[in-house]
Amino acid sequence: MIKHLTKNQPDEQSQSIEQLNVQLPWVVVGGGMVGAAMALALAEAGRKVVVLEPYPETEFDPTGEYDLRISAVTADNIALLDALGVWPQVAGSRVQEFVQLAVREEGGDWLQFGADTELSGKSLHQPAGSAVPLGYMVENKALQWVLTERLKAHDRVIYRTEGFAKIARANESEDAAWNVVTDTGEYIPYQFLIGADGISSRVRNAVGIGTAGASYQERCLLATVSVAEEIPAATWQTFCGREVHALLPLANQQACLIVYADTAEIKGWQKNNVEAELFQRFGGEIGAFTLKNFGSFPLKHQHALRYYEPSFNALVIGDAAHGVHPLAGQGVNLGLRDVAAVRNLVRKFTDDNAEFVVKLQQVLKQRQIENALMGQGLDSIARIFRSEHPFLQVARRSAFSVLARTKKLRSMVGRFAGASLSK
Repeated sequence: MIKHLTKNQPDEQSQSIEQLNVQLPWVVVGGGMVGAAMALALAEAGRKVVVLEPYPETEFDPTGEYDLRISAVTADNIALLDALGVWPQVAGSRVQEFVQLAVREEGGDWLQFGADTELSGKSLHQPAGSAVPLGYMVENKALQWVLTERLKAHDRVIYRTEGFAKIARANESEDAAWNVVTDTGEYIPYQFLIGADGISSRVRNAVGIGTAGASYQERCLLATVSVAEEIPAATWQTFCGREVHALLPLANQQACLIVYADTAEIKGWQKNNVEAELFQRFGGEIGAFTLKNFGSFPLKHQHALRYYEPSFNALVIGDAAHGVHPLAGQGVNLGLRDVAAVRNLVRKFTDDNAEFVVKLQQVLKQRQIENALMGQGLDSIARIFRSEHPFLQVARRSAFSVLARTKKLRSMVGRFAGASLSK
């Protein structure tokens, strides 16, 4: 017996999907930041939406400890979240603006991008005046919680805490429509299916979209710390041989420290004295600090070979479509740009418009090209800066020298990385 999805609301009689509207819903698998933003954008554009997320965020306490999952959300994506009506609530929870990006090789001078400043040298400084933010440090948990609450209250959204199992036809006829089958056995007929379920996407696998990529044989170590001295509103990275050290400024005199290094190295630190290893790498820049929490995850780059599968009316976005090196904090920003691109389309065309599918494929192809370029760029940077080849060492020092002497080029890099609100 096939079970059809019902919308569970405490004060309303349950309805089948067919009874809600003749219009079939878009099904979004994955209610993380990207999936939830996509679902909300669709609902705001007049679509019926079903969200499947087995592990939703149910609460957020801005007075509690910082979550290790923190994203540097750039200004263009802040504008997207504002257009969706969720940014004011997120901003009122716990965020930290950043107005500069800075980078250097170990022992070299800082190159700073973003705020209108000529500062360069051995030390970072807080920019004077009111600089335009390049973006904000946002806890993933906070953004996901705000989006989830909006989705649960939306009259065009059915939010289910169930997982995706497979795609199947409602009967044995070859003409029967495809349905999403949940892990509880419910069948959901759909107009379009979106896989926003992460780098190991079950939707992507179910519709036969392949991937290309490889492991870096590295891990990313994340640690939240409280600092004794105030730090600038700048996010920075230092390339140190085969390691990369980075800092994200947080609210309340806290920071997130990041180290990209070989897997064996980081696993060894985690078994011994993480705080001592971190102080050796960051103490000279930020002074004394107290370790609050830490964890690590493996690094890999992976790209879907296509973003749309017409035989299932299925598309993939976010990490399901592209996993990039977190070197420049572009992961969630690329995913939210996928959302913005699809949002722009669904606001202009209805699903039954003869041009819609063609336009959708064009939009997704453009996103694939842009994401692949970013991914390859980050991959190249990661490999070049870890290389000990003399030619590459000379090349990267030359690149730093050119940037240091060219203010206009630094400004362009800053706008590209942060998509400044001043545009």
